[in-house]
Amino acid sequence: MRQSKFVPTTYGTIEQPVRCTVDAIIRGAALMAWADGKPVAEERITLAAVLRDHGILELHGEQALLSSYDEAISQRHVDGEWDAALEPLATLGNHGAVIAGMTAAHVAVADGVLWPQEVALLRILRERLGISTRSKR
Repeated sequence: MRQSKFVPTTYGTIEQPVRCTVDAIIRGAALMAWADGKPVAEERITLAAVLRDHGILELHGEQALLSSYDEAISQRHVDGEWDAALEPLATLGNHGAVIAGMTAAHVAVADGVLWPQEVALLRILRERLGISTRSKR
């Protein structure tokens, strides 16, 4: 049986996310890491893996992007502050919105537990990003 190998996205022929788009995605990931009240190393590792899989680490530099995440993590947000923290995500196009939603979902489960606060934030993100959970047929 032949195993398939994951090939990361390259941006030669599709939209290249600009740095402000990537920063919004990173801030969304940091917000998700704070949703359960305690960011952990696994969430940072998961963010890096998702960005690597999409070719974004290579495009913008791993150290720079993870430094942006560390800075975003240093700014704690609680439930009532989510609206202001989510504002940068409103500028994302379709491609950025999908990556932001997927990244947030991966970060949410990175510590092995999906907390109710993370589920609530995922629902808010889905709504704000205009991402549907139902496939169109």
